[in-house]
Amino acid sequence: MYLKKTLKKNIFLRNSILYILGGIVTPLVGFLMLPIYTYYLSPSEYAIMTTVQTLVGLFEIFLIFSLKGAITRFYYDFKDQTIKQREYLGSILLFSILLSSCIAVVLIYFYEFIGGILFNNIPVFPFYFYLIGISWASALLSIPMALFRVQEKAGLFVLINTVKAALIMLLTIYLIIGKGLGAESALISQLLFTSILLIFSYILQYKSFKFKINLNFVKQSLKYSIPMMPHVASVWIINSSDRIILEKFVDLNDLGVYSLAVQISMVLALFYTSVNNAFVPRYMRLRTEEKQAEAEKLLKIFFYIVLVFGLISIPVAMFGLKLISSSGFYGPILLLPSLLIAQIIKGFYYIPVAKILYEKKTKSIATSSSLSAMINVIISLILIPVIGIFGAVCSTIVSESVRLLLMLKASKR
Repeated sequence: MYLKKTLKKNIFLRNSILYILGGIVTPLVGFLMLPIYTYYLSPSEYAIMTTVQTLVGLFEIFLIFSLKGAITRFYYDFKDQTIKQREYLGSILLFSILLSSCIAVVLIYFYEFIGGILFNNIPVFPFYFYLIGISWASALLSIPMALFRVQEKAGLFVLINTVKAALIMLLTIYLIIGKGLGAESALISQLLFTSILLIFSYILQYKSFKFKINLNFVKQSLKYSIPMMPHVASVWIINSSDRIILEKFVDLNDLGVYSLAVQISMVLALFYTSVNNAFVPRYMRLRTEEKQAEAEKLLKIFFYIVLVFGLISIPVAMFGLKLISSSGFYGPILLLPSLLIAQIIKGFYYIPVAKILYEKKTKSIATSSSLSAMINVIISLILIPVIGIFGAVCSTIVSESVRLLLMLKASKR
């Protein structure tokens, strides 16, 4: 009874629990799928599948110029002006649809050239086309999902992600075991259900939009989001570019082993993201309402969540990998502690970023992230040809550390 009253009163706590429970679904699905992946797929097939999924994150950023981040900030500027709010959201939605569709058409037209640059050992057909299709659907789905977050509708946000993960898992199992489609199985499933849930999400949010483009709103949002693009792209580079570089220098089997270790470490990253999904809207609201003491208390709570759960994750992840994967995939166990430490550093990074996002000083975020991304790529290009996958681990830890230090300095300034 006491817990029920506490959750009803504390929106941040309630939404954090919902986001955490929802965030568990994706890594849980990943764990459930590991025995299937390691039994029915070779390390090279697993590498192809995860490399394409990794690239989706980068393409998704540029297809809508990271405008979902603008929604997270500008939504509160119209919180007492319903008509203007609907007009703003409708402008961003229509512009995002037009922009992403035009870019996707251009990418498909130049598929031979761009695909040849992206892939060395992976066939351009059909995997490049899966990449474009999933990126387009994911980019447009991020708009209503960002809106669910700022509306603090954690239940709907989590439900959609949970349904999506479950449906993708079931269809992937059928396509791997029943149809023997190998690396294509998860990509087909992801494309299909992301597209379906994209339509469903827009139906749910239909009343939130006024379907008319106001160029002034678009310009304001682009002014906010475009400086964020180097930051968001840099986050992707720090998290994912190592696998793209590895694809050029190591065989697909080694890449598959490394990709598995990264996927397991991402469980912690998804946990932090789930808490952050509740943390940012609540922090923004408290700062907007000039409740500085409560906002600072929220930062401290987030700090201890990152530290405690990060330390616990290291032995749990190592034991879990050995428990659920086949012997051919035991190699990642040695990589896990270092990769999890990198995720802990990334968790701390969310704290100074929240402060800077509220002040709308996104250029400092972009600068620090861009510099860290450059360091990541340089270290990867130097070390990966020499020490292989361990070079990728080193580049990740160094770049995450540099980014955190730069953001701490910027937030104090």
